[in-house]
This record gives sequence, structure tokens and C-alpha cells, in this order.
Amino acid sequence: MIITLKNTTSAEVASRIIELRDERGSATLSRVLTLLICVPDMIDVDNAIEVSDAVSREHPCRVIVIVEPKSTEGAALLNAQIRVGDAAGLSDIIILEPRGEAGSNIDSLVMPLLQSDTPVVTYWPVTPPENPGAHPLGRLAVKRITDSRATECPMETLSALSNVYTPGDTDLAWAGVTLWRALLGAIAEDFDRLPTSIRVSGNATHPSPFLVAAWLHHQLGVPVERVVDPHALTITDITFFFADDTTVSLSRSASSSVARLSRPGLEDRSVNLARRSVQDSLMEDLRRLDPDVYYGELLTTELPRLATCSTEG
Repeated sequence: MIITLKNTTSAEVASRIIELRDERGSATLSRVLTLLICVPDMIDVDNAIEVSDAVSREHPCRVIVIVEPKSTEGAALLNAQIRVGDAAGLSDIIILEPRGEAGSNIDSLVMPLLQSDTPVVTYWPVTPPENPGAHPLGRLAVKRITDSRATECPMETLSALSNVYTPGDTDLAWAGVTLWRALLGAIAEDFDRLPTSIRVSGNATHPSPFLVAAWLHHQLGVPVERVVDPHALTITDITFFFADDTTVSLSRSASSSVARLSRPGLEDRSVNLARRSVQDSLMEDLRRLDPDVYYGELLTTELPRLATCSTEG
């Protein structure tokens, strides 16, 4: 069921949700969190709802999509839409489109719609604010999620976010390299000695090579070189170099979801290493709502150093 409300208020929206739930006999359906999704334009709403629908199957939640106004001048106006039942999956979905002065206190529009005694997470799927922790909707949240990969210059975005990092901030690019980190961690456990250096080959501007390089340097404490692969979409190769001139590498071509593990004295091994969807990355981030201190350390200490040094492959 989809209900559209023109020139309304947050209080009216909240009251209508209660009525709809009572009518449908689902007033006691539990929600584990409230997910605020901030988008810059109405054309981004459908994609935000598609992502939230997949996420809500693992994390039943109330989803509030806020179309942030481009200007807060002019008469205050709030248009809203409520989706429940089949139109919302396992979520309550509320879409808020404030205009004019209604957007000047965007947090006050959202607060009457927050569920009591449940955590709030704020997610920017398109363009993050300059400082997520200082954003009115970011201040309401225990966790703030950005996606630098969706911006025009991902590494510039991630570098800017590192300068304003607040505990509770995270970026989907970090969850996007979880499988790489898991495989590399398992590979490194078999080393009987530390490598002398590591080379990470990948896309020139995608955050994945930077984040994996930062993680490897932080974990192993050896020099890490980042090499640009002109054919890469994300990461294509990670090679460990040892003092006896042997190497261990994990590589994946730009068009494949299977990686090749090469080790001295052993046959090459194929390993499943599919690229993670936005939905998968977001679901992972929502499994833990406490601040990711480790990510914060990498973002603020390791990443700035690596972002300034690279070579062409």
C-alpha cells in the first residue's frame, strides 16, 4: 500500500503510519533500527528503496528516505509518501520531500518518525556531506555510512572524509574489500617469515586498492607499493615479495569473479572472489553498530600517506 500526503507535517505522517499498521494488524512487528537514507534528488529515491528492500530482509527496519532540499528559502512545504505491506517488504518506508524553509531544520522533521528504543543509522548513497558527524541527520545516528565509490572522484571524497572523521563514521568501500582482506589474512597466516615488500595493483581512483594497501601496511608493517593498472575496475593483483626472490600473489582480472592464488612449489589455485554489491556491503555494516576504531585508524593515519604515492603499471 502506498499513501501520498501533500503539504503535510511529520506528526500527520506518524499518525497515519500508526493507523495503517493497526488496520493491517501488524502493529507489533518489530524493527531493529531506523535507517535514514539521504538523497540529493527525487530521481535517487527508487534506487535507495531498492537497496533498503534487500537490506531489510536481514535487518527489519523503518526506512526514512529524505530528499535534501537544494534551497531552504521560500515557503515551508512537506510532501510525503508512506509505503507499507507488499510495497515496503519487511520495512516501513517513509519518503520525505521538504521544500523551502521546511528543509532548514531537517532533523526536526525526522525526529517524530524515529522509533523509540532503536538505534538510528544515517546513510548517504550518493553524495556525502562535508562532515557526516556534524550533519543534522548524522548527529541523530550511532552510525553514519557514506559511499565514496558513488562520487565523481572517490579518493578525493575519501581523503576529505578522513579529515573530518568522527567515531561512528564508515564508508561502504571498506566493507567492499572484506573478502579481499579475509583471503589475504588466511594467506599471510601460512607465511613462515614476513615479506620484504608488497605490491598492490588496481584502479587509479577506486578506493579498494588504497584501503587494502593501507590495511596490509598496518598489519604487516612492510613497505607497500601501489601500482596503477589501466585495465582495472578495482583491484587486479596483490603480490608479496620475499628475500629469497620468491613471490606469492593473489590476482583477479577485471572481468572475472574468480581469483588465482600463486605460491612457490604449489599449483595455482582458483578462489571465488566476487565483487560485492552495495546491498551486501550495507548489510555487513549494519551487523555492527559500534564505532569501527580500526577503520578510523586506517582512514586517518595510513590512507593519507598512500593516497600521495603511486606508480603506473
